[in-house]
Amino acid sequence: MTTAALPKQKAPVTRISAESVPAQAFADLLNGARLYELWSRFAFHDIRQRFRRSVLGPFWLTFSMGILVATLGLVFSALFQQDVAKTLPYIATGIIFWGLLTSCINEGTMVFISAESEIRNLPMPLNVHFYRMMARNVMIWGFNMAIYVVVVVWFGLMPGWNALLFVPSFILFLINTAWISLAVGVLSTRYRDIPQLIANAIQVIFFLTPIFWSPAALPSRPAFVELNPFYHLIEIVRAPLLGEVVSQLSWGLSIGMALAGLGFTAWLYRRAHARIAYWV
Repeated sequence: MTTAALPKQKAPVTRISAESVPAQAFADLLNGARLYELWSRFAFHDIRQRFRRSVLGPFWLTFSMGILVATLGLVFSALFQQDVAKTLPYIATGIIFWGLLTSCINEGTMVFISAESEIRNLPMPLNVHFYRMMARNVMIWGFNMAIYVVVVVWFGLMPGWNALLFVPSFILFLINTAWISLAVGVLSTRYRDIPQLIANAIQVIFFLTPIFWSPAALPSRPAFVELNPFYHLIEIVRAPLLGEVVSQLSWGLSIGMALAGLGFTAWLYRRAHARIAYWV
């Protein structure tokens, strides 16, 4: 007795239209954020592997940065005849947050390129790699904040109630850091010369930004200070930790940069999301 052959069922075909691309890009951002357990564990694993079989572990970074802070603090306090109790906390907070900002930007340029094999072989949101990079650098920043604690205790620094503003300031700082890192990550994936340009530009900006020198030492604030977005980003997180008031100019420029930057990065990621897997 023969049985009739069952009709073959066709596999469902997923159609990607131009209208669905923006929705998929924004869904990728949200889905990646929801997988916080995944990218936070990846970030912790990266740090653990980097300092594998090390006695101090991530505190080697803290130790080296602490030596740099102490050296710059002593040198500049002697050169400009300034009180080391004011110079050292200023330099410490500046270098700590500059390190977080520039590490995210520099690593952001390679965030998709370095994850080429995972992007092509593992079905996960693209932004998991971006969140992983941000989480890793924030964890390292947490270790480096031990330098600030030591400086505060050593010099008896009392930030006062102004320190409460650090929480919203740090959130705003991370928002700006995130959109810059994601934007350069997308552009660097498409144009491979951008990582080199970014690295060279950051070296120049470091000397133009009041990180280890104070604008108060200048007779007047030049344009490269007043219009320097990196200075204002550092200032909104440094001032509360030093017990100072953040200027309205720094608040305004940081908030405006966050709004404009988020809009630009959303537009850029919406256009590039479907192509990143091919660019890598």
